Amino acid sequence: MADDVDEFFDDFDHYANEVSAARHQDFARILKQWFQTLEHAPEPLRSRLAWLREYLPAGQLEKEVIVQGRGMVGSGKLNWPDDLEYRLSGQLQLLDALTEKEDSAWQFAFGFFPGGGNNINATLNQLVEHFFQPHVRELRRYLVKNAEKPITRPEAVPASDRLVRLDHNQPEYLATIDAIAVAESAAVASNEILPEDRERIKFELDAGILLLKASSARIDAIEAVLIRALRWLSSNFAGAALGIAAEHALQVVLKLIGG
Repeated sequence: MADDVDEFFDDFDHYANEVSAARHQDFARILKQWFQTLEHAPEPLRSRLAWLREYLPAGQLEKEVIVQGRGMVGSGKLNWPDDLEYRLSGQLQLLDALTEKEDSAWQFAFGFFPGGGNNINATLNQLVEHFFQPHVRELRRYLVKNAEKPITRPEAVPASDRLVRLDHNQPEYLATIDAIAVAESAAVASNEILPEDRERIKFELDAGILLLKASSARIDAIEAVLIRALRWLSSNFAGAALGIAAEHALQVVLKLIGG
């Protein structure tokens, strides 16, 4: 068993070094070889790595981690989770995506890792130095510590523990705020809502907008206040202008938080 683990880490280190030294024409191919090393790890590491690659919920990488830049080349940001296993999972998912095409890695690097000028290999080296190599070091430490520990698959993370990061400059965010405001205006102006319901809905939608004005918000709070209010309007006034506005706001909110 110990020999198998030692051999795995030898291969892990070898192909990690090969990736670090690869030029752009070979990067995707060698990175795939590194992933193949992970897939052939001895148990229980193999099961842990398979679980880790799927641990970050689908869509969360694009929604909460990868922040596309606006304007300047290299202005994109990667907001990695503080939780170690979430962070490693997201990094593995992103690296896996960089193997899809020969140019995937360096195209991504130009958007998120400035410093290489217009030189493809120099820019790719920035990605390696500031993303791949730190990830490899952190992943290796994690695997060494857990080399003999069977993976206990946790239950899905409850919504109360999940956060959504909010980029206030993204068009999707601005469109969401506008849609909620339109729904609120329609509710306030409507003669079909009882006065006490009108007041309640107005405060709930105002509270929802306040939640979205933070840099991050809890999913359960958004659902409990904002989404519940919009669903109520959409259901009770379906087909009317108010219901249509509420349904539109509901859909853009759900899209914004990845629901």
